[in-house]
Amino acid sequence: MKKVLVALMLLVCSTSFASHIVGGEVYYDSLGNDTYKVTFEVYRDCSGSGFDSPLQYTVFTGAGAQFSTYAIPIPVPDTLPIIYDDPCVTPPTDICIERAIYIDTIILPATPDGYRIVYQRCCWANNIQNITNPGSWGLTIETNVPGTALVGQYDNNCARFDNYPPIVLCSNLTFTFDHVATDIDGDSLVYSMCTPKTVDLGPGNVAEPNPEYAPPYADVTWEPGFSGVQPWGTGSNVTIDPQTGIMDITPGLVGTYVAGVCVEEYRNGVLINSKTRTFGYRVVTCDVVQPLEIVPLGNFQVIDNEIIGTLVEGCGELIFRFEREDTTEAITIGISVGGSAQEFIDYNGQPDSVFLDIGVESDSLTFIPTSDQIIEGDEEIIIIFTLSDPCGGIVDTTIARLTLQDYIPMAIAWGDSINICDEIGEYGSVWCNVQNGLPPYNYTWAPTPYLNNDTISFPATDLEPNANYMSVNVIDACGQNISSHLIPVYNQCELKVPNVITMNGDNINDEFIIRNIEDYDRVRLQVFNRWGNLVFESEDYQNDWKGLDSSGRELEGGVYTYVVTPESVKYEYDDQDKTRYTAHGFVHIIK
Repeated sequence: MKKVLVALMLLVCSTSFASHIVGGEVYYDSLGNDTYKVTFEVYRDCSGSGFDSPLQYTVFTGAGAQFSTYAIPIPVPDTLPIIYDDPCVTPPTDICIERAIYIDTIILPATPDGYRIVYQRCCWANNIQNITNPGSWGLTIETNVPGTALVGQYDNNCARFDNYPPIVLCSNLTFTFDHVATDIDGDSLVYSMCTPKTVDLGPGNVAEPNPEYAPPYADVTWEPGFSGVQPWGTGSNVTIDPQTGIMDITPGLVGTYVAGVCVEEYRNGVLINSKTRTFGYRVVTCDVVQPLEIVPLGNFQVIDNEIIGTLVEGCGELIFRFEREDTTEAITIGISVGGSAQEFIDYNGQPDSVFLDIGVESDSLTFIPTSDQIIEGDEEIIIIFTLSDPCGGIVDTTIARLTLQDYIPMAIAWGDSINICDEIGEYGSVWCNVQNGLPPYNYTWAPTPYLNNDTISFPATDLEPNANYMSVNVIDACGQNISSHLIPVYNQCELKVPNVITMNGDNINDEFIIRNIEDYDRVRLQVFNRWGNLVFESEDYQNDWKGLDSSGRELEGGVYTYVVTPESVKYEYDDQDKTRYTAHGFVHIIK
């Protein structure tokens, strides 16, 4: 919704200001064969003494020497319309700005250092408050034609500003103006606030010097508290985007002020030209009533003055909040909903209007998408909010376009089982991959709450011996969840088998102790004598063999062979690993 200005913005023009230039710029086009079309756009107050007839200007060489003077007959001026797009503002009748567009064609032979085109004119109005002795100084409008030393090929076209600046500003209110310029060469343009150039026209105050004074030209002298980047003084704010030329102005002081905007042309990273547009602004006090504001809460952005948002079926909600400061009148906001999505099927029902009674500051409208379990592609919801404007009955309109997306249930995949060993300090990692649903996802791993990530890493020392089982539960931005199956993680280290048993009763090496036996479901032990006969066997060995045969008799001292075969549920699906930790070797029984 637009801000409503309930007071007229009045430009109070003094007699001195009315007889002086309001602003202007100069630009040129290359016509080929060293020929240039030079254009001066000059703005004056209608009550002034008229435009120059003819307009006289001077071209200097890049070194500052006079090249030639020229005169352009006066064109037929046109009166610029004062346009207000706010129905609560009645345009003042005492503001009238005329524009004269002077066009000339000249020949500038190619040179390495180029030329400078200059027009100078007396004088600034006496009521300008931010420069010293304005009535004694004139305006200098200039631009450069870069030479072959800079551009190589002698064919530059000068940048020119697209939009006529506003002459009236409201104090303490932010005004946004598009100060963009066009360069048909495609050169890179950089914008900035800068100090205008001036000219001392001497004791006689010559209206238009002929020829113009040679460069360089002095800056205007600012009054204390003012500068090129702060031309509206203390308590004001002005910014300009160096890439787009969008300027935000919040003047804090009432009065008449001069400001300059520079545009620089860069070609292949080299500065080839710079020019300043100088303009006078009148700052007045404006009474403002804050209008209704529609504040979208959720995933919104504003594109070309339209509110754009996204909904997902069966997921979350989007809220439009209506806010206002002036509650002295009751208002009704009309609501019209259309588009390819269907009310009551794809989203909740909506009212035809929202009523804000006297004293009520705010209300809201909530869109809740529902799930029809049908994959049908993106649908559109178009909402038109209308408010009858109290200034003339014109309807103010805000449009919101929502894209309604299908919710596709999540699918999850996860990694196979892994083996790691705590004895040697190994780390393991498990992962999952989630598709569909609505990101971002929240991952909760069990049994230990590891990081909220689709992949986790952990030391084997975190695990119990043998088989461990992990899983992950994933919740998306819609609050839907999905879980993996159990992921086996085996803490299984290589079996360490001794090579000696001493049957002397000293409790040292009296038993055949296999390290890491606890890492497996069971371990089978077979012992063979030197002739290959099986002398001892246990299908579920418990580290309790003391050199006895299967009948419980002591074996003779000597060398025996063993086969240790671990068994685990892991081997049920991975035959290749079935003998991975099987151990073969010799054990010496010492008596």
